[in-house]
Amino acid sequence: DRKSMINTVVYSTVLKGFAVSKRIDKVLSVYKEMRANSIACNTITYNTMLDACAKCNAMEKAAQLLEDMKELNVEPDIITYSTIIKGYCMSGEIDLAFSVLKEMKSDGHFEPDEIMYNSILDGCARQRQVTESLKILDEMQA
Repeated sequence: DRKSMINTVVYSTVLKGFAVSKRIDKVLSVYKEMRANSIACNTITYNTMLDACAKCNAMEKAAQLLEDMKELNVEPDIITYSTIIKGYCMSGEIDLAFSVLKEMKSDGHFEPDEIMYNSILDGCARQRQVTESLKILDEMQA
């Protein structure tokens, strides 16, 4: 039965290919197909799609993906948060990046790592938010 061979891993590989090609339309289309066919999405699947949102400057799609993760009880990991923060910083939405950072820290499951801090500092620099940069540096040294 060939249909049983088409699973989360296969779909995730296809998603990754479209993500690398910066085809957010195809990424979301494959995701819709996965949901329609009751193919389970895992954290890696969502991280791939969130990374595509970040790279394609389509962060407006990220909120729905996060909602879907919560609805389906798929746990975000440090990569999930880091990817979302990077995406918001790249698209100039530094306030949303800080909001995600605050949410992550309040959950208590993860601590910001150097990759995350670097994304935030880069976002602050792009938006010329010197005060926020200094706060982040203080936090990193604490």
